[in-house]
Amino acid sequence: MLVYMFYCVPYYTVSLYGLLVPGCSWMPDLALIHAGALAQAQFSHIGASLHTRTPFAYRVPEEAKSSFLIINMVYGIVPQLFTYRCITNPEFFLKATEDKKTEKCK
Repeated sequence: MLVYMFYCVPYYTVSLYGLLVPGCSWMPDLALIHAGALAQAQFSHIGASLHTRTPFAYRVPEEAKSSFLIINMVYGIVPQLFTYRCITNPEFFLKATEDKKTEKCK
């Protein structure tokens, strides 16, 4: 939980800034790093929670297993989709360059 608080909360804050202010060329790189780290973290979390050697107190109850899997899979897939959007549409994150000829003519 602390890893998510100290890693994901600052990232989501910075990514909101990157989405609201065009020209943040670092956004696709940061999104790719975050998506990879979160995919690994979610895989480990799901695997450890469902493993048979996990103590009974830390296992997911049978009644909540489907909702546990859905929520955690969505939480792992959303950063992947966001990274796909950042990588396929990098124009939004590039700084707009003004034409130098128009500035000289004025």
